[in-house]
Amino acid sequence: MTMNNNATERESDGMHYGPDTSGCPIECVPDLIRKRAYQLFEARGRQTSHELDDWLQAEHEIKHHLRLF
Repeated sequence: MTMNNNATERESDGMHYGPDTSGCPIECVPDLIRKRAYQLFEARGRQTSHELDDWLQAEHEIKHHLRLF
């Protein structure tokens, strides 16, 4: 998985994407969603039983960020 490292870290609404993800191949999307879902889990204080909510929120944010829908 190779991403463009020219852009600086982005932060929008508490989302941390790291290197520029605009050139991210479609194969890296599940990994970005997984990482964002974990960020949401940690932000919630690691409370369990919100896994699906975290995943769906992360999926929405990443797809919106990458303009996939």
